[in-house]
Amino acid sequence: MERVAFLLERSGERISCLLNPENLEARRTAGLRTRLAGGGFLTGVARSEDPLIATGGGVTEYDLNLLFDVEVAREGRAPTAVEDGRGPAEDDDVRALTRPLWDLTENAVAADGFAAPPTVRFIWGKSWNIPGVVLHVSERLERFNADGAPRRSWLSLRLRRVEDSEPRPAPGRPVTPQFEAPSELDGDSVDQAPAVDMPVDSDGLPLKRFDQIADDGYGDPTLWADVAAYNRVDDPLNLPEGTTIVLPPLVTLLEARA
Repeated sequence: MERVAFLLERSGERISCLLNPENLEARRTAGLRTRLAGGGFLTGVARSEDPLIATGGGVTEYDLNLLFDVEVAREGRAPTAVEDGRGPAEDDDVRALTRPLWDLTENAVAADGFAAPPTVRFIWGKSWNIPGVVLHVSERLERFNADGAPRRSWLSLRLRRVEDSEPRPAPGRPVTPQFEAPSELDGDSVDQAPAVDMPVDSDGLPLKRFDQIADDGYGDPTLWADVAAYNRVDDPLNLPEGTTIVLPPLVTLLEARA
C-alpha cells in the first residue's frame, strides 16, 4: 500500500505518514478582495453586494486527518530490551512520530538567510503530487501512559498549494497528439525509447522525481502520472534497486491512458 509522504524540496528528505488518511478535503477559494477607496474599504448600499476586485489567482488548500499510534509503529519490529519490561520504552511517546510534521510549520532559515516554512511535495501513489506549504497542524492526544506520555495522536494538517519553486521551460512540443511536432522520439519503438536510470537510497526512495523526469522528457511535469503508469510503477516513492524508467513517444504515452 502506498503511504502518504511529504518530500522537502530543498533537501529531498522524506516524511512518511504512519497510515493513509481515511478522507482528504480539497478546497478552492477564488482570488477576490473587497475594493478599497481612499478612506478604506468601499462598501455598497443597503441590500446590495460589496464591489469586488479579482486578483487573477486563487487559493487551493487540502485538509488531511492522520492517525499515529506507537503500537502500530512497532508492528513487525522485534521488541527491544526496554520494551520487554526492563525500563520505559524510548519510543513510547507518539509525539516523536508527529514532530517532523509540526516542524513543517516552522520558519526555517534558508541558505540566503530568509526565514520561511519549507516547501514540500505532498505525494500519494500516482494520484497526488502537489507542491505546497503546511499552514496548520493540530493534534488530539490520547492513551497516556503512567509517565504522562501520549501513545496515540489524531493529527489534522492543512496544506496550501504553491507554484513550483523551480521555473519550468516552455513545452518543447505540443501535448495534443494530432499536432505533435516531429522529434527524435517519433518513430522509435518502445524498446528504442529513451530510458532513465532511477537510483534509490537505502529505503528505496528514488533520488529523481517523476515530475522532473516528465518535464525533462516532454516539457510537461503534469505527465508524471502517465510516465509512472506506463512503466507500471504503483508507488513512485518506493522503487526496487536498478529500476529504469522508459520514456516512449508522447503519442504512445497519451494513448496508454485508455
